[in-house]
Amino acid sequence: MIAFFYYFAALGVIFSVSLILPILVGFGFSETEIAYRLTMYCALGIFFFGAALLAILGRLEGLNRNIAILLAVTSWTAFPFLLAIPIADVSNLTYLDALFECVSGLTTTGASVFANLESVPKSVIVYRAQLQWLGGMGTLITLVLVLAPWSIGGLPHASTASVAASIVASHTRLVKFCGQLLRTFLAITAACFVCLILTGVDTFSSLILSLTALSTGGFLPSDQSPDELLGSGGMMIFSVFLIFGATSIFWHRQIYSLRLDDLLAHRESYYVVGVWLIVSAFIAVTLYRAAGSSSVLAPTTAISEGLFNAASLITTSGIQSRPGAFTVMPAILVLMMLLIGAGCYSTAGGIKFFRVGGMISLAVHELNRLIYPHAIRPTRFGSIRYEDQNMKAIWSFFGSIIVLVAIASCMLSASGMGFQAGFTATIAAVTNAGPAYGQEWAPANDVNWPLFGDMNEFQKIILCIVMILGRLEIIAAIACINLAFQFRK
Repeated sequence: MIAFFYYFAALGVIFSVSLILPILVGFGFSETEIAYRLTMYCALGIFFFGAALLAILGRLEGLNRNIAILLAVTSWTAFPFLLAIPIADVSNLTYLDALFECVSGLTTTGASVFANLESVPKSVIVYRAQLQWLGGMGTLITLVLVLAPWSIGGLPHASTASVAASIVASHTRLVKFCGQLLRTFLAITAACFVCLILTGVDTFSSLILSLTALSTGGFLPSDQSPDELLGSGGMMIFSVFLIFGATSIFWHRQIYSLRLDDLLAHRESYYVVGVWLIVSAFIAVTLYRAAGSSSVLAPTTAISEGLFNAASLITTSGIQSRPGAFTVMPAILVLMMLLIGAGCYSTAGGIKFFRVGGMISLAVHELNRLIYPHAIRPTRFGSIRYEDQNMKAIWSFFGSIIVLVAIASCMLSASGMGFQAGFTATIAAVTNAGPAYGQEWAPANDVNWPLFGDMNEFQKIILCIVMILGRLEIIAAIACINLAFQFRK
């Protein structure tokens, strides 16, 4: 357990140090009082967590499987309670609203209780966008080092993930892996920031949007719609980086190292890109036809909006190019795309293409057995072969998702929200696609479709739980509960 407290304290130091950027922004925008308060929280966090870190340093042990799962679940559930304190102090939010904002940020959901961002301090906007960015990186660490090595949720055993257990057990290797991931995140975020600046987006908006893109989150810098904020060129750039964040980090490494054999064998990320282009074309054509002529909507604008909205759906970002842009498609199709999500080992939410491919492959395999009962054909997705244990984990994950959606939807409906609203909010929360939930989906004269800020306390708590379970891919939380029973025995 010493390793558990050590890494928990290390995360506390990281979150405390991350306050430096919002502090600098606060001083830069003359939010002096807020900047001083954030400085106090930064110093307190570094002191308390740093002291715990130094006290344990000489007795550090490696992480085993059980402690790694416990650390992941505890970190995702405990830190939002701590990180909500500064937001509640420097803004007009209640503590529960600040907690909702922090959970939404860390899980890269992007659901917000703020009704008017123009009245929100710039330092707070940067703070929550930075939480989203850190949450995206934390998602990858959780997937690669905690869930994948022990086949939790049926994740594929990529070459790097297969040695993740040894990385977790070694402090040096763990720090090295996280350092490499941090450098990659910083480099890609900087590239997105520069590209947005070159397209004419202002500096502050470019900063927030670059933090949002790689984490496939949903927080925006202002109340302006992206088509006004980014323009055609900016929407195309943002879409590309969204897709980059929603594809496998192992695929990215194959591209960097020019491993042609692995690139040819890989399938999932190509499917993600292919579906993105197909859906983009459909949305662009639909928007252009709805406009009626090029004088109302230029073809280049229709293409850029198609790329933007399709990328937002597939990556579970949930941001719309303009209010109601998703309504050009049937609601069931939008919810299905959000539920499927993008690629494994990415910051996107949802079931993931790999798991859906496995379920489809198994269904085809079983149908073929009806015709050729003695045929032996492996069930595979591209170069990856599905084993029986892997398929059991995938179906367990899928079943858990369905049960969670059903229970949360019923609880929200029982709390006074309409069933359609509760179901849509649950899908948006479990897939970490908060902005996809909006009143544009509400039937005419439906008064039981509240925005996030108008929901009651019970509804916000339910959605917070669903967001965390969705980011942990549910099975990890179940595994942690199982560990708790083992410790009691």
